[in-house]
Amino acid sequence: MSRGVVAAMSGGVDSAVTALLLKEAGYEVACVTFRLHDGERGSRSCCSPDTVLFARDTAHKMGLPHFTLNLKELFGKRVMQDFVGSYAAGSTPNPCVSCNAHVKFHAASFLADRLGFEHVATGHYARVVEEAGGVTMARPLDRSKDQTYVLWPVPKDLLARTVFPLGEYRKEEVRRIAAERNLAVAYTPESQDICFIPDGDYRGFIRKKAPANPGEIVDGEGRSIGRHTGIVDFTVGQRRGIGVSAPTPLYVTEVRSKTNQVVVGRKQDLQVSEVFVGDLNWFLDPSEVEAVQVRYNSWPVPCVVEEDGRSRVRVLLSEPVLGVAPGQSAVFYKGDRVVGGGVVRKED
Repeated sequence: MSRGVVAAMSGGVDSAVTALLLKEAGYEVACVTFRLHDGERGSRSCCSPDTVLFARDTAHKMGLPHFTLNLKELFGKRVMQDFVGSYAAGSTPNPCVSCNAHVKFHAASFLADRLGFEHVATGHYARVVEEAGGVTMARPLDRSKDQTYVLWPVPKDLLARTVFPLGEYRKEEVRRIAAERNLAVAYTPESQDICFIPDGDYRGFIRKKAPANPGEIVDGEGRSIGRHTGIVDFTVGQRRGIGVSAPTPLYVTEVRSKTNQVVVGRKQDLQVSEVFVGDLNWFLDPSEVEAVQVRYNSWPVPCVVEEDGRSRVRVLLSEPVLGVAPGQSAVFYKGDRVVGGGVVRKED
């Protein structure tokens, strides 16, 4: 294969500067944008139709070829349906993780193979590093933008051919590079919402696609203390919008899809000292795990990993953690290296 790289472009500043840096480093660069959903007219959310056109224009102004892959059907099945189904089952999914696992990296690699290119690249803030146990990821220079948490499901063979140019840059440097090169994306705002729900109303989105049946709100002893209009409106750790008054604040501690119940309790009832993790993807040997991170914006907690014998692991935490929701990612680290990751499962 050639010293070529397929650079995924989302229409934002990070992916545009990624392609530019690769070009300036001497790579033969081809840009690709994925059409993942229809979006709203005029929307510039990631991978919407208008964003595809904007990304194409940005690539052409940099003198780079641009491809568009229509992945709406795949994205709908592997990300959007999973998102809706997870909430209906009482779990809290991360659609960006699902997209990385099933869509973006595979599609970019497919195009690279067709073009005879060796590498793929994205604008994620992470680094690819070689360890004695093989290739893995490391946290980026800009820790405030660290995206290793959402990249854990990338297959090891795909990670081995991936380049993350922004791993060695700070965000302000990326914007400065874009401004100096007169890229139109230099001052585009950060994307905060789920790409296919740009208004942020994920409950409304789910209710359009999944039945929401009324049920009981119960306390930790199983006593009924209220009613809800659908478990899709609730997630573990939630405080607002429960609809039950009490002398002390109540939090959702469990969502039971089988009985259609929402369990509430005090804040301390959210504390857990162990979690079960399945759908595992290891880059290094599990014995190297030092800590686990269970939310995107949380600190890793020292832990011990034990085999559970059912294609999952039991993770013993050195200190209690609040509000670990089934469906969320658990990512394992050794220092700044990613050892592996998986999905938090309900204890059964």
